[in-house]
Amino acid sequence: MLKDKKEARELFNHPLMRAMAHRRTRRFPLGCAMEEGSLQYTSKNPPVPLNEIETAILCWAGSGITGLIAADMPTNDVQGSMFTSWAGKTTPYACNVHNMKLFFTDDSGLYVYDPKEATKPVEIETEEDWDKIIEYFKRDTKKISEGRFGMIPDALVRIVHWNTNKPGTTIFMPIIDISEQYLDAITAVFMGEGYKVFDDINGTGPAGIKKWIDDGTLQGPDVPISTMEYTIFLGNLAPAFHALQNMQLVAEAMGLGSIIMTGYIGILVLQTMGFRYNIAKECAGAMLTMNPVGLDGYIESFQPPYFKNMDDVVDAFFEKKFGSNGMYTADFRGLVPFKDWKRVQPGYPVPSKQVIQITKDYCNYIWDTFGRFPATFDTIVMPEWLQVHHLEEEFYDEYRLGDIVNETHRKHMGLWHR
Repeated sequence: MLKDKKEARELFNHPLMRAMAHRRTRRFPLGCAMEEGSLQYTSKNPPVPLNEIETAILCWAGSGITGLIAADMPTNDVQGSMFTSWAGKTTPYACNVHNMKLFFTDDSGLYVYDPKEATKPVEIETEEDWDKIIEYFKRDTKKISEGRFGMIPDALVRIVHWNTNKPGTTIFMPIIDISEQYLDAITAVFMGEGYKVFDDINGTGPAGIKKWIDDGTLQGPDVPISTMEYTIFLGNLAPAFHALQNMQLVAEAMGLGSIIMTGYIGILVLQTMGFRYNIAKECAGAMLTMNPVGLDGYIESFQPPYFKNMDDVVDAFFEKKFGSNGMYTADFRGLVPFKDWKRVQPGYPVPSKQVIQITKDYCNYIWDTFGRFPATFDTIVMPEWLQVHHLEEEFYDEYRLGDIVNETHRKHMGLWHR
């Protein structure tokens, strides 16, 4: 039982404010060597990988299930039915669209952690619940390949080559698929605000929705594709940054070293990992040519080749929310935040056939014009990652950085690796 482990009890009792005050980037792992510059040092100790409990706790901190969301929004407005899940996670998501999956690699392989289901309103409430962190880690982690995932050296800036992805380290890579939230957002603005979206990239007027503007269905402001997409893009990056901040604070509370990194070219890393790409149409005006769209069986976006066409994409999206067992249906079989679901459920607006067709017309325009979806940014992105490792304390003592290594780090090995 996790509650019976001294290390787990100390972690759960570690003050948040203390973790924030002591949070630092500590870059020198056990078993590593810094061979250049005036801080040259070679570890005399072997690398020590994170154990299963350490890895499970860090994954939960970044993307674990916490229970159910409050869903405290007006139900009679389109915004009320923008959620795509009732389950809450340790970090916030726009419209609760769980657009992030947490990939990680260590000496044993490449994995993806992706829990989905809540069992009660507050998942980790008492000490008896602590073991769920380990149980769900075992249940919701899939192994993609054997052995440490090899980074392309050219994908990393040279200054991080000395300590990145070395034996004993674990790299956590939050990978975000923006396609579902993109569909959610454009449905909302067509259903609610009535945006008249136009193609400012090619200068060709309304983006497939001229009919709906001319007949007065869409009466909102004129909005350029590039501006709307940029707004969607920025909001959807947030979960990765929230997740890694959570994980780094937990690494601090556990006494581990960690570094959040952006010194790499994400598209090369995804390509090496085996992601599929769509190629934008030549002279379509798209800003990017290669667009990562999925890793078969692990993360598959709402667009071809995972669907036959964009009509099927839109149908699948609405089926998930409002279909036979959609989360907004009266007979939804999963957990919901409200005790009296039959009372609350009728208040949620269901998109009309007209709204669905407007969404299809717009999505088909984007796909047919640009050969990619969305038009101006990658569907799948990896904005940053986190490396966690055991610290080479002797390096910090050698260069009189001992005050940066606190008591929590000093006793880590005795607690977590007895």
